[in-house]
Amino acid sequence: MLIIHILIGIIFGYIIWKLLKVTFKLIIWLLLIGLIVTFIFPKALFLVGGIGFLVLSTLGVLLILCLLGFFFFEND
Repeated sequence: MLIIHILIGIIFGYIIWKLLKVTFKLIIWLLLIGLIVTFIFPKALFLVGGIGFLVLSTLGVLLILCLLGFFFFEND
């Protein structure tokens, strides 16, 4: 049973690490796209901000659900 818990912890850690990497890469890309849009289409910046907020909030919710899964895993 202990080995199963260790394997589940490793898998969840890997998933959270990948989600964090994707989130940080997405933040960098959205900042870059936002700067480009600011110079090319100054009135379209709200569109990039809205889409970026939507994607980042979705990734944040997934991260929170993974963290809560650690504490409320009831398969003992």
